[in-house]
Amino acid sequence: SNPANRLRPGFLINRATRNQPVGLGIIAALTPPGWKIKIIDENFREFRYYEADLVGLTAFTSQASRAYEIAAVYRETGIPTVRGGIHASMLPDESLQHVDTVVVGEAEPVWHQVITDFEPGNLQRIYRSSVSREIRQPKPRRDLFHPGYICAGIQTTRGCPMNCSFCSVSAFNGCHYRFRPVEEVLDELEEIPQKFVFFIDDNIIGQSRESKDRARELFEGILRRGIRKIWLSQSSINFADDAELLRLAYRSGCRMIFLGIEAETEEPLSEANKKLNLSRGASSYREVFRKIHRQGIGVIAGLIFGWDADTPEAIM
Repeated sequence: SNPANRLRPGFLINRATRNQPVGLGIIAALTPPGWKIKIIDENFREFRYYEADLVGLTAFTSQASRAYEIAAVYRETGIPTVRGGIHASMLPDESLQHVDTVVVGEAEPVWHQVITDFEPGNLQRIYRSSVSREIRQPKPRRDLFHPGYICAGIQTTRGCPMNCSFCSVSAFNGCHYRFRPVEEVLDELEEIPQKFVFFIDDNIIGQSRESKDRARELFEGILRRGIRKIWLSQSSINFADDAELLRLAYRSGCRMIFLGIEAETEEPLSEANKKLNLSRGASSYREVFRKIHRQGIGVIAGLIFGWDADTPEAIM
């Protein structure tokens, strides 16, 4: 189940900004072929009860309460519930008050064990996976996603070494950039029916020479295979540093990039542990935007308000 926050619809207001539940598609692909799988996706349709032998739920913190409501419906009828995702991984004890089992961390290393234990009735209360340097991700079961998604989601890397104070990525996916094989990503891209694609990587080009070379390989592979998609992704402000790489991103289909700006002055940037932005200075932002715009790519600036150093005047 992919629950939706019932109080603050956020991205759900606009159909173009709804994100596919890629994690659930991956788990479906990890499940043995004899299982019948249905994704209940509240991005499009409010939950209604379906008969099931096992119910899995994922949730961000904003969805957590709704996930607990859905889990309660099934627990009342004695159907086992498994909860995973970022919120459950950070607060497993809280989650265990509402579901039968919690998976902490990435699903790929442990989902087979969850299924193996469930079938004879030996489901454990908690399963923990350690972060591996390899990403062993199958292609998501995209046939199970609602057909109304305008933009497809695909992940090519995991993890981040930046460890910004507000960010869950390093805690959940590790402090190293981990790469899916480029050819595997290109194979998946060729199968995606949507014209628009969101690379859900937390930083599409990364910080290291290795990660930038890998991004270049991906963009060149898109061109080499003749894959025609319009894509957006996320990055840090060093996305503007390499004009050649920027041009290559545009040629491969990039038309929008989300940049982590976070704040405009030194004190909140220090609180955020946003080392890259601190080293460049907020005065560099305008030039960063200009360089990216020059290549035909739009910028979404991510800003955080409410730092301890913020004043009402600073926020205005």
